[in-house]
Amino acid sequence: MANLTIKTPNNGNPIAWFNFINNSKSKLNSDIDTLIVDFNDLTYLDTDDLVLLGCLMDLFNNEKIKIQFINGRGKLTKHLRGIKFKKYWSNGFNRDNFTETHNKNTLCLWHISPTMITSYSEYAKKYFERTFFKGKDLLPIATNMSEIFNNIFDHSKSPVNGYIITQYSPVKKLLSFSVCDFGVGIANSLNNYYDKKGIDRVSDSQAIKNSLETGVSSFSTLRNKGFGLSNVLDFTENFKGLLTIYSNNGYLLKEFNDDYYLKETNLNFSGTLIKVEISTLEFDEIDQENDVYEI
Repeated sequence: MANLTIKTPNNGNPIAWFNFINNSKSKLNSDIDTLIVDFNDLTYLDTDDLVLLGCLMDLFNNEKIKIQFINGRGKLTKHLRGIKFKKYWSNGFNRDNFTETHNKNTLCLWHISPTMITSYSEYAKKYFERTFFKGKDLLPIATNMSEIFNNIFDHSKSPVNGYIITQYSPVKKLLSFSVCDFGVGIANSLNNYYDKKGIDRVSDSQAIKNSLETGVSSFSTLRNKGFGLSNVLDFTENFKGLLTIYSNNGYLLKEFNDDYYLKETNLNFSGTLIKVEISTLEFDEIDQENDVYEI
C-alpha cells in the first residue's frame, strides 16, 4: 500500500482544474492507502473548485482510502476551516446531514442525497433570508436548486451523488451556487437519446444548449417533465444573472440579455458542472398579505 499526493492548480483556470480532476481520477487504484491533497500556494477556491474537489474526494473515499490535506495559504485555510471542508472525509463524519457553517457568506458543502433532495434548497432559502435578505422572497432559489438536483438523480448515473455549495458576495451583490456530478454528462445523455430516436448527433456545447429548451425528451421524467433546466435558464435571466455549464467537451455561458456563448473544448469531463450567479438586487419583497380564497 502506498500514499498518493496530488497537487491542485495554483489558480482558478478551468482547464487546469479539469485536467487536475482527470489526472487524479486516472490514479485511483486499490494500492493506494492514503490520498494527500496538496493545496500548494492557493489562497482561494471558487465554488466550482470546491464541488469538483468534493466529488473527487468521494471517489477515493468510496474505496476506503484515507484523505489528508496539506499546505494552502492563510486565507484559504481560514475559509476551509469555516466551512469544515477538511472534516468531510474524516472517520464518522456524515456528509448527508446538515453542517453548520462558521463562514457567514458561504454555506457548507452539501452531499446531494435523494432522501434530502428538497431539504438543502429550503435550508439555503431560510438561511439567506434570515442573515442577509430579511423580508425578501428567495423561493425561486430553492425551486431551481431542487430542479438541478432532480436532473442529477434522473440522468447523471454518477458514481458519486454530487455536491453543491452556495455563496453570497456582499460587494458584488451576487448570490451563486455551484453543482457538480461525475456522471455521463448532459451532452452524452442527450446525444444518446438522439441515437435511439435516429436524430443526428450534435456537438457537446450544442447539446447543452438544447437541454435548456422546455420539454426536451431526454430530460422528461416523472419529476422534471423536461422543464428543470429550462427553468434554471429562465431563473438566471429573470434575476439578471449568469449561467455556466461544463459537460463532457462542451462549454456554455449565458449572461442576462446576451447571446449564448458556446465552445468545444478538450476537457473530456465525465460529468456536469453548473454554476448559477444571480443579482440579489432583483429579489422581490415577501408578500405579507394572506391569500384569500373564494368558496
